[in-house]
Amino acid sequence: MSAAEGASDRGDRSPASFIRCAAVWLGLAVVTALAIYKLRNFDYPLTPLTWIHAWRAISPVLPDTAWAAVRVWTFWAVSSCAIAGLLRRYDSSIEAGDAILAGAAGLWVLAYVLGNLVGPLGLMRSWFVWLLLAAAVAPQLRDLRAFKFNPPSNGQKLALIAWALLSVSLLPLQLGSPVPPFMDVLNHPAAVQRILTFHRYLPFDNDPYGAYGARVQAPALELFYAVLGLGAGSKMGALAETAAMVPMAGLMIFSAYRLGRTFFGDSAGGMASLFMFFTCLFRREQGMRATAVVFVLVGIGLAFFLDSRRNRTLFACGAMALGTSVAVHAIGGALAMFVAASAAVFWLASGDFSRSLAAIICLAGALMLAVPELLIGTEQSVSYPILPAIQLAGIAVILAGATRLRAQAPATSLVTPVLNAVAVVGLFALFICRHSFPGPIFDQVVHNLPMLWLFAALGLIAAEVLGFVEKGSMPDTGIVAVALMVGFAVEIAGNYLAPIATAPAERDMLGNFFSKLIDYWIPFILIFPAGLLFGLLYDRISRPLAFFAVLTILMYPWTRAENPQDYDSDEHAISEQWAFNLNRAEAGYWAGTHDHRWTLGDDGFALVKLLLTEVSAGRITPATHILHLTDTTSAWGLEQVAIFTGIDDDPIDFGYDPNNLFQAGSRIHGPDDLPAALSRHPSYILEQCPAPGWMGDPPSGYYKIFDRGDLRLYRRADVVKNAIN
Repeated sequence: MSAAEGASDRGDRSPASFIRCAAVWLGLAVVTALAIYKLRNFDYPLTPLTWIHAWRAISPVLPDTAWAAVRVWTFWAVSSCAIAGLLRRYDSSIEAGDAILAGAAGLWVLAYVLGNLVGPLGLMRSWFVWLLLAAAVAPQLRDLRAFKFNPPSNGQKLALIAWALLSVSLLPLQLGSPVPPFMDVLNHPAAVQRILTFHRYLPFDNDPYGAYGARVQAPALELFYAVLGLGAGSKMGALAETAAMVPMAGLMIFSAYRLGRTFFGDSAGGMASLFMFFTCLFRREQGMRATAVVFVLVGIGLAFFLDSRRNRTLFACGAMALGTSVAVHAIGGALAMFVAASAAVFWLASGDFSRSLAAIICLAGALMLAVPELLIGTEQSVSYPILPAIQLAGIAVILAGATRLRAQAPATSLVTPVLNAVAVVGLFALFICRHSFPGPIFDQVVHNLPMLWLFAALGLIAAEVLGFVEKGSMPDTGIVAVALMVGFAVEIAGNYLAPIATAPAERDMLGNFFSKLIDYWIPFILIFPAGLLFGLLYDRISRPLAFFAVLTILMYPWTRAENPQDYDSDEHAISEQWAFNLNRAEAGYWAGTHDHRWTLGDDGFALVKLLLTEVSAGRITPATHILHLTDTTSAWGLEQVAIFTGIDDDPIDFGYDPNNLFQAGSRIHGPDDLPAALSRHPSYILEQCPAPGWMGDPPSGYYKIFDRGDLRLYRRADVVKNAIN
């Protein structure tokens, strides 16, 4: 089709255009039917009845999960709109869509800062959250009728389609999952529950799960989920967290769209949001884990920070989002900060001094905003109110830095396309020579994501060519290339660090850096040049053709279903994503536990009820630790008391493996440490498995207050007398 014919596609309401659109949707229906047919014998079978089976299976938990979803979605939407309205009152030039994104991210930033400010004072309460929300909404009530949304752009429509395609299977999974459906994420709901139970946030004592160590804590994520729970009036942190699954996925999609728009334009951003299906982000987002959802703040932060329109308000919002992203997940946030810093270098080299100076100042403020994560992760405790003081100072620095940004950009420099070319050529040169690095990261990426890598490579070449042919276009191509070159830098550094990283925690952190690059960071960056390739086809040749092509590529499972694959890392189709989600929704993720959806059975919830009664009576406080005897600390075997009570759990695992890197630095200990643990006279002892005979029943100085099934709880005798711990 010629360019002229492609132009006629745009905005054409003629019968011919209608026929073309109908043909596209009919063709996609056929492709979808073929994909479903191919997956009928898949490990996770997909048939037209799978949706019905999933909805029937989740019906017992719908009264809890659906009502939680209504409350969480309402609170998050109202809060985001309230913050968006305040931003537009301050700066009316901000688009409504940008304001909503800034509002959704702004609630996250506020939860993080206010949690450190008022959390230690015991003000993590629903009435306080709603008081703040009312204060934000009240001055805007008269302006509600004047607030208008513009019709969605083509890129936003593509992002909406991506969200809809995901939600048809993610919604039943959300509503069937009162507990996050992933094996190693239960430390997050436990930390959230601690805040909801005690109405207090103690930054250096908010890890009741205790299974992974301080380095995996995510203060900004846990505070955000806690605020969602408080705003929704939820008493159960896990339920409030999973209730945000669908809107979080939508925000992830639109943040990717917005960053793609900043890099390469509106249509490219929409296409990039669709290519998220080729990554593992939607698979990992289901667990509401920090490693995946951090890309909400990464996308929004970089999109606003790099935006060529140079809006000071959004520039400051972007810096705050970047700083907060470090406290959601240190690796993902740090990589985003590095990309933002590399952009400042590009701007400085091209003569854009005001933008470069503003960026350096704002990134310094963002680092100050991230300080709590750095101190918590390294267990360097400081007294209140040092953390919130540093955070507030960081925000002040960001606001001051944003004022240095000049609204008018300098004349286009010839340096920019040259720098872009150097970065892109350097990336491809490193890729060609990648085998000089032992265990090359990019070999694994190409193996996992062959089509996405091919489309991204072609997209980068197209961007570089257009940058020279159409002077001034594609100014951020070099920044995208630098974001990918991070993988090579980490690989080189890792080769030097591996021999000296001997401690289990150090080895785990180093391995984490590699895995997060392979599974998260590099795939996330690849979606943008891949989106550009199809965005160009969409804008310059034919919209129906581009739309049909990309959805056919994404919908049909091109690999044979019988081939063994790691679907948590490998490229997979939308139809395969449906199969995973619907089968998980139908069966429940936590197969092997007492309840496939809640993890705990009747005995476990009876114990939870008793422990919360002890909290209400004042016998359990945030300082209380439960000594927990168990023969396994796997997520399926450990009785998940902490995620429903928020009380510190200290497991003694009779099957303890000291070589388990995931548990390095945690509070899990082996049976040899049991005598020392008992010598500290814990207030409560929970036996999930038979205790050694020498402990006695009850242990000396304790008496039994719970005995059901395999669970026995003992309370120290003087706890009742003194009502203290």
